[in-house]
Amino acid sequence: MIARNGRLVLAWALSVLLLVALTGLTLSVVALSKQRADDAQRDGAMKAARQLALDFTTYDYQTWDADSQRVLDNSTGQFKQEFEAGIATVKTEVATNKATSKGDVKEAAVVSNDKDSAQVLVIVNAVVTNTASTDGIERRYRIKLDMVREHDKWLTADLQVVG
Repeated sequence: MIARNGRLVLAWALSVLLLVALTGLTLSVVALSKQRADDAQRDGAMKAARQLALDFTTYDYQTWDADSQRVLDNSTGQFKQEFEAGIATVKTEVATNKATSKGDVKEAAVVSNDKDSAQVLVIVNAVVTNTASTDGIERRYRIKLDMVREHDKWLTADLQVVG
């Protein structure tokens, strides 16, 4: 009878241990899945911010309409409205000065994020040419972008050159 009780206790203990192990495994899988989703969201925001910063700092007076349209296509809210409102004036200046700029993203980092918004800092070097500087001048931009996710697409809601 003692042997039978011992086996019953052992079976019960193994069942509890198995249940604890399965619960731990389930919690680990859920946490890993959430971490992967968070990483994917952060990576998506950073990729979109890098591209917008590149588009913003890359233009040619001969292709201004297409260049500025790329920025508009990936913008929203107040930034989009302000950028759109200034396009004609900037186009005139860019064309008059035969200006070009070729951006090159050097670094980017997500400062903060959640599932629908992120703040990203991007460092861009750009070589700018115009009628006054045909050889080009290298400029370094530090750009802060506020990103929002609309319909599963990351868009720029605000852009500030911070240094």
